[in-house]
Amino acid sequence: MRAAYKYRLYPNQAQVRFLENQLHEACELYNAALRERRDAWKVCRKSIHYYDPAKQLKPMREEGLLGLANFSCCQDVLRRLDKTF
Repeated sequence: MRAAYKYRLYPNQAQVRFLENQLHEACELYNAALRERRDAWKVCRKSIHYYDPAKQLKPMREEGLLGLANFSCCQDVLRRLDKTF
């Protein structure tokens, strides 16, 4: 049996902005990966799995496209997308 705990956050304004920025970047990554997956299927009937966009994460971070997004958070976004489709 697993126990689940909930912790209440009381962030200050700077932390709220940081968390909102993280959420925004995760949404952008999810939408971009979903768009890439949909376009690949429409154009050439090719299915894209987790490892294809995951290989692009490091170059995207180096170019500054992901900003301050946590790398493991980005990987989790791509894993959830892969599990969904």
